[in-house]
Amino acid sequence: MPASLTKVNGINIAYRMQGEGPPLVLIMGYRLNSTAWPASFIDQLARRFTVIAPDNRGTGLSDKPVEGYALANMARDVGALLDELKIPQVHMLGYSMGGAIAQEFVRQFPARVMSLILCATMAGGASAIYAETSVVRVMRDLDGLSPEQAARRIWKVTYAPSYLAQHEALAEDQMRREIATPTPLHAADLQFQAFAEFDGSRALSDIRKPTLILTGDLDRLISPQNSRKIAGLIPSAKLIVVPGGGHRVLWEATQECIAHIVEFIETSNQLCDAQASTVMNENAPKFSNGPVSLAESLLRWPSTLAGTALEALTAVRQSMAVGSSSRFGDGKPIILVPPHLGSDLVLHSLSLWLKALGYRPSTVGILCNLGDSSDRRSLMRSIDEITARLGRRAVLLTHSSSLALALRAAEDRQEKVSDVIIFDAFSRIKHASSVRTHFISSGLLALEGALELPRLLRRIGIELIEVPTIKS
Repeated sequence: MPASLTKVNGINIAYRMQGEGPPLVLIMGYRLNSTAWPASFIDQLARRFTVIAPDNRGTGLSDKPVEGYALANMARDVGALLDELKIPQVHMLGYSMGGAIAQEFVRQFPARVMSLILCATMAGGASAIYAETSVVRVMRDLDGLSPEQAARRIWKVTYAPSYLAQHEALAEDQMRREIATPTPLHAADLQFQAFAEFDGSRALSDIRKPTLILTGDLDRLISPQNSRKIAGLIPSAKLIVVPGGGHRVLWEATQECIAHIVEFIETSNQLCDAQASTVMNENAPKFSNGPVSLAESLLRWPSTLAGTALEALTAVRQSMAVGSSSRFGDGKPIILVPPHLGSDLVLHSLSLWLKALGYRPSTVGILCNLGDSSDRRSLMRSIDEITARLGRRAVLLTHSSSLALALRAAEDRQEKVSDVIIFDAFSRIKHASSVRTHFISSGLLALEGALELPRLLRRIGIELIEVPTIKS
């Protein structure tokens, strides 16, 4: 299925189109592009439908900007593509993150959807069941890995163990096809951020389209409990749980899934014909704010920082994905500079907290910050290493007592440092610098600082740099 390219919603979106019959849009999940669909899955569906498979922004042959990854916007990408193709109504299948995009699409454009298929996905929100910390780490901690290494790491949690043990050659062939056009790390981070922030739970009860929900009972990445919750909220939704299926249930049980999909769409076509005169409301209500605010999740912030339990940090991350004032991070590199006469050890809890929020913190490797030339060399070496690994400019985070050290290093590496953030800065210190500098008057452990820092980091966008590839 050759790819075509068209400009929609301000960027170039690639898509593949195959077959004849009623249009069926396939929306892929996190990090993957349209070539990742099982070949037999596409071929068999194309015998009955016109299959349209776009590359989500950031993947495949589509543009890979550093903005616009909110799932509401990615749903508009799909809508604009259908406008270009002059297709008014479609059946829609969304897999994993693509299932969340499909939920958002039907919320925004209900009249354009004839039927909805949600596979191995979730609706987000306070009642969602999120993956265990160990699984999230596998999916997210990919910096420094080659596309092949990242794929091999991820397939351990996306395939069911029994399938991987029996069909490793198939998984290998699938992986080779997927990494032919790898997704850059910044796009993967921004997709992850968008999915973590998504909350479509309040809109599910408004869906009035025939809906099929598919999931595997062994899915470790997105628990099948999420599918059961979705099925309970969408009126008359049909739920099918495939025994022995992991997150990649469409790859593991392709024939079974195709049979369910074809039967469902054909049945829904009959329903659509019978209800062709029904007018759907285009103006679905906007999402309301989540019940958990940032302030509530951080009232016990110092005690959270005092512990190192990843489960507690995951709870903070989950609450931040729900609250409207609290947002998940975009994976930007943050280099923590210890206060004068302090060591990296005092920053350990802060580093854990920033990682739980979705960033990539690192410390300098200073045992005692004397602010001398040795410390500056260590800091610049850290800047070089992390920016080379991630391919984007870093943010320096420091105490006011280390302001001079941080600013000197930032000036020396200004092509690799975008911003410097200073805590305990009771007044804006006048300085000549080409690097953006931000001052937070409260200290590292004060609640005010805990509230201000995530908001400030959110305003600092990703800035890519050209760096040599580090071989693993």
